[in-house]
Amino acid sequence: MKATSRYRLLIAGALIALLLLVACGKNNGTEASPSASPSAESSAPASAATSGSETPAADQESGMRIYEHALGSTEIPTHPQRVVSIQYTGAMLALGVKPVGADDEWSVYPLLREEWAGIEDVGDPWTGLNLEKIISLQPDLIVTHVEQTYEQLEKIAPTIFIPWLKYDVRGQIAEFGDILGKQEEAAEWLADFDAKVDAAKLKAAELIGPDETVAILNIRPKNQFVYGNSAMGGYVIYQALGLKAPEAIQRDVIDQQLAMLEISEEVIGDYASADHVFLSVLEADGGKERAEEIKKSGIWAKLPAVRNDRVHDLDWDTYFTTDPLSTLKQLDTFIELLERDRG
Repeated sequence: MKATSRYRLLIAGALIALLLLVACGKNNGTEASPSASPSAESSAPASAATSGSETPAADQESGMRIYEHALGSTEIPTHPQRVVSIQYTGAMLALGVKPVGADDEWSVYPLLREEWAGIEDVGDPWTGLNLEKIISLQPDLIVTHVEQTYEQLEKIAPTIFIPWLKYDVRGQIAEFGDILGKQEEAAEWLADFDAKVDAAKLKAAELIGPDETVAILNIRPKNQFVYGNSAMGGYVIYQALGLKAPEAIQRDVIDQQLAMLEISEEVIGDYASADHVFLSVLEADGGKERAEEIKKSGIWAKLPAVRNDRVHDLDWDTYFTTDPLSTLKQLDTFIELLERDRG
């Protein structure tokens, strides 16, 4: 009897001790209850520490990530809502994202004028950004292509730097699909763009022969340039539609990965000796008058495109832009230009 009683007392004591341990565990918050409510779980602080190599759940909940760019690493929102865009407005608009602010040059481009409505002008990226305006817009992300003002901008909001012409049209869409959290929209846009390019190629083939060459010449008030395959309609003409450049432009501009090359008047015949010349004129400050003088010269008269009436005028503001949305529209305007000039 004594042994049995002693055994029962030991069992009872053990049970009491176990209950006390469980109670202490609950009071200290160390027990994970399987019946905890969803609201209780979601209210956990986002800064809770975790271990291991996987991305912490807290970081995912915070909606921030690290973006590597040419000037370093910057923590940016996973899905930015208030973006100030310096230079890359057209790529954002193509993906359905309207920046709260953008540099003023975009307001003059006719192909973007409709989409521009509602975007605040934050000034000229080269001669003076309106920093007070940018601050008032309360951006959660700034994207710029101007290194000189980067340090000023990053004090206002997370800022990433993407050099001008680092990406072509397709590259811009893919990159900004990632930056803006619009990967699906980017894939859809690229599919639509490829379909439009294929249709434009068929029409261009009816207007320009496979062996005919095309040159892009730009006349300004004090100088002149020939363009490669990235700017002033070059992406549409050479990359998208696959038209051929004269040997000199291919060798000295496209193969050298230059956007454009300044040339003297004396060698216009060497670079613009093409079956078709697409001419853009910066008319301000005497550019229009200078272009008329060049057209009266003997060099101009000898160009094959001039002799065969195949000089096509490119509107500066329409074709100067290289952004995806403008490029998409340039496919239409380029075909319309060829059809009109063909008569």
